[in-house]
Amino acid sequence: MNRTNRRIAEESKQKIGNALFTLMKVYHFREITVTQLTQEAELSRKTFYRLFNDKDEVLNIVFDTLFCEFFAQIKTRNIRHYWDLVQLYFDFWESRKEMLFLLGKNDLLGRMFEYVYRSAEKIFIAVRTSEKAEEFAEPLPYLLAYSVGGMHSMLIKWVESGITVPSSVLTAQLKAGFTSPEL
Repeated sequence: MNRTNRRIAEESKQKIGNALFTLMKVYHFREITVTQLTQEAELSRKTFYRLFNDKDEVLNIVFDTLFCEFFAQIKTRNIRHYWDLVQLYFDFWESRKEMLFLLGKNDLLGRMFEYVYRSAEKIFIAVRTSEKAEEFAEPLPYLLAYSVGGMHSMLIKWVESGITVPSSVLTAQLKAGFTSPEL
């Protein structure tokens, strides 16, 4: 694929991803059709099927895009410590409240968790090193499951409560809870 075609394909993917979130404001994810997506994106069904097999792949592309944005922020901010990563995670989602609410309303936060969990080792290596990942190879999957699961559960609770607590307060409360000898 040449550069121009690749750019057009990426723009079309972005349009369809945006169309998905526009439609989820009105319809539940499971009710949205390919026809609705292509009409909202002002693209043909042929273009859709050239890029995707189904709307689940559209959601995966959206998650890929979000992960790339999050990963870029890890790199840009040179995150090296767990609590800085936790803060970045909640800051990242706080700036995308509307998207989180739509994912929650459409019962897609579980799908997002699966995606984040699959990406956890890559994030760990970026924050620490591949040598650390190898050094802790045996317990690392359990540590990542605990950490990602806890952060995601907090994210769900945060969405359910309307994201009224600022991300900095949320992270401070979590950190205080972990370091408190009374808890």
